Amino acid sequence: MTGSGKTTFVNAYLKAERAAACRFIFDDLNRMWPRLAIPACYTLAQLEASLPSRWIAFNPLKLFPGDTKAALKWWCRWVFHCASRGPGKKMVVIPEVWRHCNPDTIPAELALLAQAGRELNVELIVDTQRPELVNGSITGAATELVCFKLIAGEALRAVEKLWADAGVACDRGKISALSLGQFLALNRLTGGTLAGRVF
Repeated sequence: MTGSGKTTFVNAYLKAERAAACRFIFDDLNRMWPRLAIPACYTLAQLEASLPSRWIAFNPLKLFPGDTKAALKWWCRWVFHCASRGPGKKMVVIPEVWRHCNPDTIPAELALLAQAGRELNVELIVDTQRPELVNGSITGAATELVCFKLIAGEALRAVEKLWADAGVACDRGKISALSLGQFLALNRLTGGTLAGRVF
């Protein structure tokens, strides 16, 4: 849900990973760079100039006015190229990823980043209010799932399936009863769970 703590969680996670070689954020909604107090990049020159800072937030407004689909494809290719330049963890963030894919289709560039990117030590971090609309190329590769308050039936069923695929029962009632800022997390590889809050 809006205001549940997703962006706060992602921002805190990005800051906590101090050893990350670089953090790439597709921020067409201007949700992250103001809160992280980093400059937004609008051009290729600005993107390249920001690499030494290890924090790159891309807003496609100037390069791709009104064409978020083309912007995401171009940015995914650029990030993949950057990730191949050197070692270390590259954290890649795409807020509200459901806007860029659906269960049946996904841009090839995003699928490549989600799947082949692992060989380049790319860690894809996505958030969504609509988990039922996220493509299997992303959900199938997910190792961790962090759930904030959800109330929509379709969204709860999608989360329940993701937990069940890891062999762990999901209590829909607990997820819908979470307070804003609270979360339930699942490691899909080990089946370990964690409850916490970000505010």
